[in-house]
Amino acid sequence: MYNNATFVDKAQIKNLKKMDDFVKDNMVRFGEEVSQKIRELITKILEKGYYYEAEADVLNMIGNEYNQWKKENR
Repeated sequence: MYNNATFVDKAQIKNLKKMDDFVKDNMVRFGEEVSQKIRELITKILEKGYYYEAEADVLNMIGNEYNQWKKENR
């Protein structure tokens, strides 16, 4: 399987940091071990400056959870 890298821009960096804070503040929602893995992935992406398709799938799942959480907490 061929993976294309997607480079992160300033807006994506901002959103990744928001997602990291969301996961950190809502560890019960994901479980402690899963939360730690997600946070490690986000940190790795921020350090590298890019991510691959498989990582994008995880980010999309977290983004969906974040959006659901925002709807629940309006």
